[in-house]
Amino acid sequence: MKTSRPFVFFTAILVSLITSSCEEVIEYSPYQNIVPKKWKNQNISNYNALLPAANEEFEPFKVALIADTHTYYDEFEKQVKFINSLADIDFVIHLGDVTLSANSREFEWYSDIMNKLNVPVITIIGNHDCLGNGYSIYTDMFGDSNFYFEYRDVKFVIFDDIIWEKHIADPDFTWFNNALNNDGRYKHVIPFAHIAPWDDQFSMGNELYYNYILEENHISLSVHGHDHHYKWKQPYGEVNYMTVPSPDKQELIILDIQAEDVMVERLYY
Repeated sequence: MKTSRPFVFFTAILVSLITSSCEEVIEYSPYQNIVPKKWKNQNISNYNALLPAANEEFEPFKVALIADTHTYYDEFEKQVKFINSLADIDFVIHLGDVTLSANSREFEWYSDIMNKLNVPVITIIGNHDCLGNGYSIYTDMFGDSNFYFEYRDVKFVIFDDIIWEKHIADPDFTWFNNALNNDGRYKHVIPFAHIAPWDDQFSMGNELYYNYILEENHISLSVHGHDHHYKWKQPYGEVNYMTVPSPDKQELIILDIQAEDVMVERLYY
């Protein structure tokens, strides 16, 4: 059979493109866990950066809150620059959904941008971050998805309440209940979780049980992402619930933590 030169030339180019780009295609498969060494265990290394200030006696401090930065990379960059312009932020908490599809490239994009901050950041897992092999990537990149840490006599409890994407029926409420315990050492215990309990992911039983655990532990505020809008409400009684807006809203939420109260600042930029 006679083969035309254009066909041969096209085939050669195609083979060259496939072989030269194979590594990039495979690298960002949703089923691979590729975390560069510099991005491993970021929550641990960032908390260590807060030491020894974390162990100092209590004095008022501020924590910036951001959430749901997936797909909003330009707005996310602006938000990071705005936070860096503030002189009184001790650290940042990201309330999850750092990715849209939970592939390695998205996690790296997030880390590249977030580590431009002048202060440490603690990153919570979101439901989008659990797609594909995302949960494995998250734990390799940030550490355990359920954890708590202490900063100046305040206990921050980070709760993984993702259900659908992890194909489970219930989050680990036993761990959550134990973590919220205040033995008298803390001025405040504040829980953070990506999804608020009124979301469709929660059954009615889990929704009410979440609030019951907070009431039993005398928690006054629970902080969430996922909704992409700022909300403050008391849907079940005395406990306050707050959701944090996504960066496209150009609004930064700050917790102003005083000895007797936790106040909220809303800054527009």
